[in-house]
Amino acid sequence: MLTVNLLQLQAFVSAAETGSFSAAARKMKKTHSAISMTISNLELDLNQELFDRSTRNPTLTPAGELLLKEAKLVVAQCENFERLANDIEPEEEVEFTLALDSVYSVPFEKEILAMLATQFPRLKLKLIEKTSSEVISSVIKEQAHIGFTLLEQPIFSNLGSIALPPAELLYVATPEHPLASLETVSLIDLKRHRQAYLPNHANNNETAISPNIWECESISAAKTAIGYGLCWGMAVEPFIRPQIESGQLVKLNVEPSLKKQIPAALIWKVGAETGLVHNAIKALYGFGR
Repeated sequence: MLTVNLLQLQAFVSAAETGSFSAAARKMKKTHSAISMTISNLELDLNQELFDRSTRNPTLTPAGELLLKEAKLVVAQCENFERLANDIEPEEEVEFTLALDSVYSVPFEKEILAMLATQFPRLKLKLIEKTSSEVISSVIKEQAHIGFTLLEQPIFSNLGSIALPPAELLYVATPEHPLASLETVSLIDLKRHRQAYLPNHANNNETAISPNIWECESISAAKTAIGYGLCWGMAVEPFIRPQIESGQLVKLNVEPSLKKQIPAALIWKVGAETGLVHNAIKALYGFGR
């Protein structure tokens, strides 16, 4: 029984049309070795040599010439099959879960909720608030349909995403803290004072600056330690904004090399994104335009 798959046929057709495995690799966004291995496996599955590799660029053998016509037909039919599937009108979801990063201010949040309330009045909507890593995990496990999150680690290949405005990472302390009186705060200055530190933070190697740290299990706990004037800390701007506006905390004017932004994204699990609600939310952020 043959075990030929679509990727093998696409690689075969692409290599034949472009004239080389390297060009096929570039066209398919694969490595040269991956394309070569894929075609070799196809030849083993078919028990036929498709390319003559004795020349600089591989050329089709008689068997390759014959099978190329059929391979093109199969690939074209599969592409047409995919187009037909994409043209099918998606159904309206009955329930929908949005996972929100607890420290990220979602752009157009009000517009999203207003749109859902107006266009999908019978929708049972669930909003859950989690840490960045928990938002990503919820989407991967299909516990949430869409997530809005800071990307503190590389995104998984099985997730689709739309880039959102990044969040500024602020260095903060109380007005009475010694660092608050400095015109410009340097890395050496930060190392001289105790830091409220989150050991489970995804970027912990970057955020552990001071050798003198207090470990905090949550950002809320770190904010408490900072608020008592015992530590300085780092926090995403929307999360710490109320304390800065009230004067409880101040933003430290750190030197430019210390300033950071954390990328953010709307994410969904690839293959689980069909539905009118799903499409409507992504459309607000320009997806599909």
